[in-house]
Amino acid sequence: MGLFSKKNNDTLKFRSKEMVERSEFRGNPIANLVLPDTIRIVAEDAFRECRNLKTVTLSQNVCELGAYAFRDCDAMESIVFPEEMRYPDGSNGEIGIGCFDGCGLLRRLIIPEGVAVIHANAFHNCAALEYVKLPRTLRAIRSGAFSGCARLETLDMPAIPELIAADAFVETPQHEYITDLRKPVLTVMHTSSFGLPEIYQFAAVPRLIGVEQNEREMSVVLDACDEERISFRITRYTHAGGSHTIPKNEPTRLFYEEYDCNGGAGLQTEEILASYR
Repeated sequence: MGLFSKKNNDTLKFRSKEMVERSEFRGNPIANLVLPDTIRIVAEDAFRECRNLKTVTLSQNVCELGAYAFRDCDAMESIVFPEEMRYPDGSNGEIGIGCFDGCGLLRRLIIPEGVAVIHANAFHNCAALEYVKLPRTLRAIRSGAFSGCARLETLDMPAIPELIAADAFVETPQHEYITDLRKPVLTVMHTSSFGLPEIYQFAAVPRLIGVEQNEREMSVVLDACDEERISFRITRYTHAGGSHTIPKNEPTRLFYEEYDCNGGAGLQTEEILASYR
């Protein structure tokens, strides 16, 4: 039976399958995509560079769109999300890093309830994007999420997320408005030679001094913050634990290691940077 069937020679419609694998259809000439309700996960790079892809209808049960899943699908005109994106255990759904980066013809987005984080560069350079509706469940909009969306005139935001990166809406008509709304954010980024960067963000306001904030594998406690600097402790993470003080608007290295992996595979690096903006 195969993994998919064709209709009118240019439409993929999946049969019984729970996951679209990593890079499974990268560069495929498909024009229209319909994911049935069996699909829960669209993995990293799954439909990247499908440059003929015009329309996408996601599964009603999809809970995760991986990093760069639809990156550079530059003919995409529309995408239909489910009404809600959640994992089977009820936790929040995911729209990964750079998921729709470069989808330059996409004009309208309704992000479903259940999504708590829009990751870095998720909709970067969606140059035709005019309308975005965000869910009430949204907690964080990460770096560059909507940057370069030069036609984004309407932003329907029923609740203001606690965390909005300073450059989340740069080079859009919404940048000044968002700048006036947003609160300072502490960002901690772990990069290594082995995978995608891990980005953790925490609200950086005086009322949270002494309160432990949790973000997946990392937890921090603020000791002080003002207009000039922030002091904080990383209380749970593999690297860069302990106390740190960093100035505002000056990214600061907390941890760096360079080493030879497996005695000859070339130099590998791990680094943790923090910024207060």
